[in-house]
Amino acid sequence: MDEEARSMLLAPAGLYLPLVAALVLTFLRTRGSTRDGDRTRLIRIFLIGVAVQCAHFSEEYLTGFYRLFPPLFGLAPVSARFFVGLNVFFIVLWLVCSFGVKRGFRAAYFPVWFFGLGMCLNGIVHPLLAVWVGGYFPGLFTSPVAGVLGVLVMRELIQSTGWSHDA
Repeated sequence: MDEEARSMLLAPAGLYLPLVAALVLTFLRTRGSTRDGDRTRLIRIFLIGVAVQCAHFSEEYLTGFYRLFPPLFGLAPVSARFFVGLNVFFIVLWLVCSFGVKRGFRAAYFPVWFFGLGMCLNGIVHPLLAVWVGGYFPGLFTSPVAGVLGVLVMRELIQSTGWSHDA
């Protein structure tokens, strides 16, 4: 496997655990409240979170996160094209899945669980990276807001879903 492919596979590895956890939560929790108000509140907070993620992604891109993060783990930097493509893919997915959540489709909750968990992780990891390097690390400034929005999304998900009896 060439270095670029290895980096593209391993650099986002920190997101694999929240991805699996989101899948498990999607199956273990019911599709969500049948009350429109609960889903509307979740979607509102979620979309605010997606806007914050856009700001966070912009900070990471403009300050070179994709170049600086992989070498911390002995990997080659990933290309700007890969980094932008991955982020744009998820932003579009999150926007589209908000319509599915509004309609109560269980599968649409999977990206929202992933989003909430990932944003919580952003709020923790970026400050730790700054401590590790002894100064600013790309994404640090927007990560606390991302973390707070992740907690709020997770709270809404937990409040608007229940344990599934058919899982």
